[in-house]
Amino acid sequence: MYHIGVGGDDVGLDGFTDEELAAAAAAGDPEAFEVLVTRMAPIVLRFVRRMVGDAQTGEDLAQETVLALWRGLPEFAFRSTVRTWVLGIAHRKVVDHYRRRRDVPAPDTRFADLEAPEPLPAEAAEQTALRDALRTELSQMQATPRAVWWLREVEGLSLAEIATVLSLTDGSVRGHLQRSRAFLTTRLAPWKPGASVHAGEPSAEPRSERGQR
Repeated sequence: MYHIGVGGDDVGLDGFTDEELAAAAAAGDPEAFEVLVTRMAPIVLRFVRRMVGDAQTGEDLAQETVLALWRGLPEFAFRSTVRTWVLGIAHRKVVDHYRRRRDVPAPDTRFADLEAPEPLPAEAAEQTALRDALRTELSQMQATPRAVWWLREVEGLSLAEIATVLSLTDGSVRGHLQRSRAFLTTRLAPWKPGASVHAGEPSAEPRSERGQR
């Protein structure tokens, strides 16, 4: 049996990869599973909270994901990374949640006509005002582009990994990412360095005087 730290040996589990921990947990090592959950829980919780917009529901779905992780480990075939697999479970829990509410988001058409400019600057997202605005704009997105953007920009998954998590093609993921970046860049333009007005504030220049001279 594949077991990490047997016999009370002082073996640090933090040095093992997610895949090694998953293999050990699948073989019956509870300590390995505990460390694996410690690693995965923050990622899962951030994702589901952002997708459902409610802290308590997010907690519940994260708990369901961990339970499904435990039950599914013996059948996990390592055809993807553990992180990709776990986020796929979390995504299915989110979809099930919306289905239970009979509120499955409609296919996305919101960003169809937008071009894809440069991605949202990561350093600007550190500003409090921009962070609050970003949270608001993300909540207005359809579920799929929101998930794609979050998994790429926050969790750092590759396009192929996101396609696996969300059961999409690579091309579909790329399109959703480009359109969501375009949407956020446009909506958050007032918070870019050098911008003189904030969203919802009128311009200091009267409309009637624009373009004169």
